[in-house]
Amino acid sequence: MPTNLKIALLGYGLAGRHFHRPLIAATAGLEISAVMTANAERREQAAGDLPAAEILDSVDAVWDRAGDFDLVVVAGANLTHLPYTVGALAHGLPAVVDKPLAATAADAMTIRDAAHAAGKLVFPFQNRRWDSEFLTILEHQEAVGSIHRFESHFDRFRTVPKGGWRELADPSAIGGVLLDFGAHLVDQGIQLLGPVVSVYAITRSVRAAEAAEDDMLILLTHASGAVSYLTGSLIAAFTEPRFNVLGTRGGMLLRAYDTQEEELRAGSTPADAGWGIEPLSSAAVIRVAGPDGSTIESEVQLTPGRWGTFYAGVYDAINKAAPPPVLLDDAIANLRVLDAARKSATTGLAISLDPPAAHG
Repeated sequence: MPTNLKIALLGYGLAGRHFHRPLIAATAGLEISAVMTANAERREQAAGDLPAAEILDSVDAVWDRAGDFDLVVVAGANLTHLPYTVGALAHGLPAVVDKPLAATAADAMTIRDAAHAAGKLVFPFQNRRWDSEFLTILEHQEAVGSIHRFESHFDRFRTVPKGGWRELADPSAIGGVLLDFGAHLVDQGIQLLGPVVSVYAITRSVRAAEAAEDDMLILLTHASGAVSYLTGSLIAAFTEPRFNVLGTRGGMLLRAYDTQEEELRAGSTPADAGWGIEPLSSAAVIRVAGPDGSTIESEVQLTPGRWGTFYAGVYDAINKAAPPPVLLDDAIANLRVLDAARKSATTGLAISLDPPAAHG
């Protein structure tokens, strides 16, 4: 029997504790053997959650014993993603990196160069490729014909800022919804509709003028001529629908959001029975035109979400030379779009991308 891949988990906040830890625990062949956090409360939480893991207080302590690990998971604040990932590669370790991979496409290319030099893989954590509502669109898209508009909304209703680095205006904090929500929305837009040739964006700080943007609109023009209309907000009183997909023969409306994040926060994992199955009330509505011009409407249950697919793919890529679950170049393409969105929001102009931003 092969031994488990031993993981050093860097960071034990929301992402480390509630996303990566349970997803790793549910994946055969993986185990967290060390957690790195300097925060006293999080060290106590990690010790309680993972009694067999060593709790380390600095990234240097991880690098000092790099030979004890097979994989690093970078799950700390965004400003740690670049140095921790490059550090892991320099010590001969592949890395999973929470989104966004880096602050800019240029920084992401630095990671790619380091990965090539080390001969190790980097896995961007684009877990929302396996959201129930998005998988439903992929499964049923042919019913609505050629998609010409993709409306995607990822909104929250928080009138009072929670505080923390995500809301800091200082660019070095790498906060704001553009990189937070946008990293997922852009990834899904390219997955569904292909290469992006033009980007127009508006970003705003609605709740507090001297804070990172909490509201955004990104309009993507794809090489096919289709458009993606992407919104992300922390101050949206009405957060539905999640998706509105318009095609040449009809459309698809999905009001409900995937619930895998809530399941993880509540203590469930992909190893549990019924994981990712959404309630019947969350059904997608498909509306198409009949041969006589009439409107035909039907409902389909959401495809079960599969966040567990990511870490199973990481294991197979490392142990079986399988293709990575998410290509590093895909995350770089996403960041090229987000770079253009930031420039567009500043200049008020649409930004062309040449070559187009495309996934592999």
